[in-house]
Amino acid sequence: MSDKIVNKKDNKFELVQIDERIFDSKFETKSTTYLQDALFRFRKNKASIIAFVILVLLILMSVVAPAASRYEINQTDALVTFLPPKIPGLEKLGIATGKKSQVVRVSELGNAENPNATYPEGTYKIIGEEYDDAGILRVKIELDLYAKAFGLRTLRGLTESEFNAIDPNIIDSHVKHTEVIAGYEITSYDVVVEYAKYLGFKDANSVYFYFGTDDAGRDLWVRLWSGTRVSLLIGLIVAIVNLSIGVVWGSISGYYGGKTDLIMERIIEIVSGIPWIAVMTIVVLYFGRNMGSILISLIMTSWIGTASMVRTQFYRYKGQEYVLAARTLGAKDKRIMTKHILPNAIGPIVTSSVLVIPSAVFFESTLSYLGLGLQNGSSVGILLAKGQAVGITVYPHLTLFPALVISILMIAFNMFGNGLRDALNPSLRGTE
Repeated sequence: MSDKIVNKKDNKFELVQIDERIFDSKFETKSTTYLQDALFRFRKNKASIIAFVILVLLILMSVVAPAASRYEINQTDALVTFLPPKIPGLEKLGIATGKKSQVVRVSELGNAENPNATYPEGTYKIIGEEYDDAGILRVKIELDLYAKAFGLRTLRGLTESEFNAIDPNIIDSHVKHTEVIAGYEITSYDVVVEYAKYLGFKDANSVYFYFGTDDAGRDLWVRLWSGTRVSLLIGLIVAIVNLSIGVVWGSISGYYGGKTDLIMERIIEIVSGIPWIAVMTIVVLYFGRNMGSILISLIMTSWIGTASMVRTQFYRYKGQEYVLAARTLGAKDKRIMTKHILPNAIGPIVTSSVLVIPSAVFFESTLSYLGLGLQNGSSVGILLAKGQAVGITVYPHLTLFPALVISILMIAFNMFGNGLRDALNPSLRGTE
């Protein structure tokens, strides 16, 4: 068979496409960049999308909620302390109604001589009766704390100008006091007013504190979101500084290796061996309990994790073929580190930086809880510490809402960080 083929004459063959040049066909689909591919993979991770939405909402609330509220962060009112949460809509479902149930003696009901030990009429509803061991009748009441706080209240020691500024229609009664001090006649007034109307509300039913009030009568809703903003700001600053220091330190250590790596690793071991609580205590003693002290104590040790991770990534990629090819073609170390190795390690680096934020928030909360945090202002940790000091069982809302916000914040950041890690992983590019 082979002999027959060999003996064929040349004129039996003819060239195909003798006058035509053949080129590779162009792909019909559009090319996908690294970021587009990462975004595609991230969008397929539903848990990370949900976490991202939650984080955006929390950040927006920390900015918008304090600004949109009628209350200031440090606005105090001794007449409305420890009010429970009251939320429109939910109160119709029996949730966050601003009321509480308790058992009292019958003699404590009504307008008695000592109003501080009684429950004024219109502020409670009897929902049951029982006798105690001594045979004394006690009643179970549903106490409307908002009706009690914003009903008739006595304003003492008002000046004449303050008294004249009050709308006469909301004054129930008043007593005028006149005394002579150093030859001057001093006039003051004790005025019983409808407190809700005095503050500009329609009545007590139109007053809402979504998260209740604290021991000074401050709105917990405003304080919590303002504190969340402070905690997030601390976390963001720490993450940026950690990223800057950690990337530079880790890339130099991992790329050059040898004695350079040995010396830099020993320095890290020394710094990481210092207890963070000792660092924080020393910083507070020198600089006081302020934002700067928190940031310094966090940055001094928290960059080590980022640096170690970057070092590991540089050790992993510096021996790859494309890095050796770039070095062979004369690329300088700076270009190899920034253009060839760092982009491939960007996934773990970004993930590590994102996870630094919840770690910093938790660290700040821990410091505030221990009494080493911010002295002035508000943060989630400060609110948790004050709620625990007052009593979790007595006023649970002071601890419940800050704990809930920081828990959601931590979980959302971790889920979001895990999604970023998978999306930015170069080894997964084009797998879906």
